[in-house]
Amino acid sequence: MKNTLPLLFGAFMMFPSLTEAQESNWRLAPVQEQSNFFEIVKNENNKLQQARSRSDRKSKKQVKQFERWQNFWKDRVLADGSFMPVSHDYNEWLKENQRHAKMSRNRAASAPKWTLVGPAKPPKSNVGFYPGMGRLNTVAFNGTDLNTLYVGSPAGGVWKTTDGGKTWAPKGDNFPNLGVSHIDISKKDPKILYLATGDFDGGHTRSLGVFKSVDAGETWKPTGLSYTLADRNLMAKVLIDPANPDIVLACTKSSIKRTTDGGKTWKDVHTEANAFFNDLQYKTGSSTTVYATTYRGKFLISKDNGATWKVASTPSTARLDMAQTANDPNLIMVVDANGKVQKSTNEGTSWSTVSTIAQYSSQGGYNITIAISPKDKNLVLVGGVEGWRSKNGGTTWEKYLDGYWEPGRAYFYVHSDHHDMMFVPGTNTAISVNDGGIFKGDASLDTKWTDLSSGLAITQYYNVSGTPKSAGKLIMGAQDNDIAIYDGTEFKGENAGSDGVEGLWDYSDSNYAWTCSQNGIMMRTTDGFKTAARRLRTPAGAPFVWELEIHPTDPKTIYGGFGDIYKSTNRGDTWKSLNSGVGTIEFISIAPSNPNVIYVSSGSNVKMTTNGGTSWTNVNHPQIATVKSIEVHPTKPNEVYIAYTGYTAGKVYKSTDSGKNWSNITGSLPNIPTHKIIYKTGTSDGELFLATDLGVYYRNNTKGDWVRLGQGLPNVIVYDLEIHYGTNKLRAATYGRGLWEVSVAASVLSTEETSLPTNAVALYPNPTLDKSFTVKLANLNGDSTILVYNVIGSVVREIKTSQKETQVSLNGFAKGIYLVKVTNNNKSTTRKLIVK
Repeated sequence: MKNTLPLLFGAFMMFPSLTEAQESNWRLAPVQEQSNFFEIVKNENNKLQQARSRSDRKSKKQVKQFERWQNFWKDRVLADGSFMPVSHDYNEWLKENQRHAKMSRNRAASAPKWTLVGPAKPPKSNVGFYPGMGRLNTVAFNGTDLNTLYVGSPAGGVWKTTDGGKTWAPKGDNFPNLGVSHIDISKKDPKILYLATGDFDGGHTRSLGVFKSVDAGETWKPTGLSYTLADRNLMAKVLIDPANPDIVLACTKSSIKRTTDGGKTWKDVHTEANAFFNDLQYKTGSSTTVYATTYRGKFLISKDNGATWKVASTPSTARLDMAQTANDPNLIMVVDANGKVQKSTNEGTSWSTVSTIAQYSSQGGYNITIAISPKDKNLVLVGGVEGWRSKNGGTTWEKYLDGYWEPGRAYFYVHSDHHDMMFVPGTNTAISVNDGGIFKGDASLDTKWTDLSSGLAITQYYNVSGTPKSAGKLIMGAQDNDIAIYDGTEFKGENAGSDGVEGLWDYSDSNYAWTCSQNGIMMRTTDGFKTAARRLRTPAGAPFVWELEIHPTDPKTIYGGFGDIYKSTNRGDTWKSLNSGVGTIEFISIAPSNPNVIYVSSGSNVKMTTNGGTSWTNVNHPQIATVKSIEVHPTKPNEVYIAYTGYTAGKVYKSTDSGKNWSNITGSLPNIPTHKIIYKTGTSDGELFLATDLGVYYRNNTKGDWVRLGQGLPNVIVYDLEIHYGTNKLRAATYGRGLWEVSVAASVLSTEETSLPTNAVALYPNPTLDKSFTVKLANLNGDSTILVYNVIGSVVREIKTSQKETQVSLNGFAKGIYLVKVTNNNKSTTRKLIVK
């Protein structure tokens, strides 16, 4: 996880002086039986309040790690603060597969196709430490063959290359939210691989057990080690017997497990409650002696190929990772979460301290790894936030891989937060996988390493924002990898060194845009990012991922979600609190047809105003649960939709009287967290789209229920949705597989209305130069409805008329493209209008 630039430092808090092992306890909480999210947050926030004055990078990164964890899990706990077993989502996914399998084959074949927008290669940057592709936990290769590599990501599944990293392909997209902690390849048969599921380092995805492939990673199937609804487990490593691929070891939260029949059955060969076994290795040159370590600093040994175990020693009380070398088969080196390096030459019975790496940080065991060159036992790499190198066996260390490198500094850039480092047998060539991707280089040299991440579409996005001025212009906020600006051709990085969480375009003038990072940090460009964006002063109290919305008809006015909702009428130069009193803002929804109607939410508290914020009233929604998203009907400000996150049975509700009464439209939706609901402007069939932990769902009045939208979208968390009305494309920001889009045109979704004759409606002048135009209706009887909306979906005019000609003024509205929809006697047509 990269840190923020110096100009961003003031926005952070710090932890008090604790050991990293103590700091990490919250990361393991989701798999602890008695853990309670609310108690953890309360305790950690008390610690944060004790010391807020330090500005060192380590303290700020510790805070960001916890707040990122808190932001992820707040939507995935039960009402009492307990953590839902991971198998719940998996079982919901299985039921969804069965439900959709019952749909006709023809219907599936005609479903719209999702396509990847990107990024497919690391974004460019004007600073040395450019944004990476996304987090990786593990790398696997066979012997010295670096053409075939496998990598595992915490939320984006398994990826494989057969050309040394020039191209990559995802493998295993048929599983939901597949996190990968470790991959091992059989030395006997390289087509056989085993995979430890979950995200041991970060804890964002929990384990479904061990998966196996017998076709070189092309397909994966669960083994007999799979977890039931009641299980709460986490896996770190799998280890295949080099002589027999049917014998495999796996380390879990409370046991080391072993199979001798290729994964069909497993048994515990060593147990210790909540030890969190985290490393497994055969002794160099041995097929019977195996080593293991734990998160509690214990070192274990087996002399009978993993059948029985004993604790050889306890060299630390913190997470312990180990390394060996063919250059000295008796040498074992370990590093703990506090940077203490030790060595043993008697199979871990005793240890001598070599050194403690000054300024080392593993962020409580989040990023920790060690590797020794197979050619030179004195050449050692240790990964934490940075990559450290020793040329004298660990006696002294230098910062070698710099996640914040700028020209003029020593060495070179490799993205920070190293999770796995490996040397290629017989060489000094090393590989690191980290929070930015995969890098390779000769560790004995001082030359730049190669970034092999291009092609790994694994970015974890919180947000996507487009502009009607250009279908290609996008802003996306990425976990740990900054803001990405897309111009239709390439991605560029902004807000360097941060979690990008929000973006916004001025729909009237694309020179103005806002890019936002965690906890209320806001930058603004006035020249379309030709020069560096300028940081703006913002109110206090914003959550880690926060809200920024724009007025639907006045682009100079924006609303921010801080300690309360604030309004700026000068594009963010100054702010005024609207004093809703709801608490820290989690969502803002502005009625497209009446901007004085605004809804805000904070947890289960929802308030609304009908006078632009002068006064607020409580909204009594159907259940005491966290309201994640609110959507107001494009033309009916009294019609509102809410979507709940967490695991309440009711997921989506509708009100037609501003929240006084509600109807449940959850239908067959799985009981999983939801994140964003949007209503398609211009539809007469109530088209809704919903982002969830299992992809994107779609509903209209004709269907009367929710279905998965389209084909080809990986089974991944989707946090944000946005429609670009000029092209009828729905964009989806996924948390682990980048940005995707799909057509939501009426013809694609089979929601075509009966069309009026092509000569029934005419607009003139078109283009219009004075923001006024005439709608001419020919051969139409009775009342007609004229709906004018801009290409971000905001309604600017709604007129009911029985006249043959109606003049419409758009004074006060921005130049650009508008859509004019005319409906008469249940038939309709839509025309584009250009305002110059």
